[in-house]
Amino acid sequence: MDKHRGKVVLITGASSGIGRASAELLAANGAKVIINYRTNEEGALAAKENILRRGGECIVVQADVSKKAEADRLVETGLQEYGQIDVLVNNAGSVIKRSPFLEIGEELWDKTFHVNVKSMYLVSQAVLNHMVKRKKGKIINISSVAAKHGAPGENIHYAAAKGAVNTFTVGLAKEFAPYGILVNAVAPGFILTPFQDKYSTQERIDRIIPTIPLKRAGTAEDIAAMVSFLASEEADYITGEIFTVSGGR
Repeated sequence: MDKHRGKVVLITGASSGIGRASAELLAANGAKVIINYRTNEEGALAAKENILRRGGECIVVQADVSKKAEADRLVETGLQEYGQIDVLVNNAGSVIKRSPFLEIGEELWDKTFHVNVKSMYLVSQAVLNHMVKRKKGKIINISSVAAKHGAPGENIHYAAAKGAVNTFTVGLAKEFAPYGILVNAVAPGFILTPFQDKYSTQERIDRIIPTIPLKRAGTAEDIAAMVSFLASEEADYITGEIFTVSGGR
């Protein structure tokens, strides 16, 4: 349980779902974790309580990472507390609202890209200024299978944003490889988290699960396991990849 001992991990959007599961798993394996949240203070504090109760170490930092000043403050707070950031998990993201393409307004389109793409750019830039000096580090971006299939009919804006995340991932991997920095992404399939509670009906859930070859929805822990692998030394020769975790769907 010491595979991440000595590492400091910053996870955005870590108050619930995939972000929280990743924070708790990495902390259980020895990492010091910086838990970021925007509005769900209760969830962030609950995650912190779980980590501390199990003997882990973490801090909680509120910040809207789609805004530069707040993203910079988040990173600076983590550096002041722990002196380094070894792994960044860019998890913050949201559908915002499902909508047929012809009903997507400019505000919804822009907000979707701010939350899912601009946030990654801002936090990554702030962290990379630190990682480049150390000539080491890892960035793990949370994408979606929607980037592959386009999510037609109700989620094209979200799929387009996650497509940008994939391109962003590969570009960062190539530019920062000479500095010993590895950048990869995880593309979850249909995962039962508070995300689905908010954006999916039970009818939609019941319709999708039979189409999954493994015949079950994924869990936040399924994705956290891949995040943990990519953050470990076992993945030290992997960069620029998008890993789909979808039960075969």
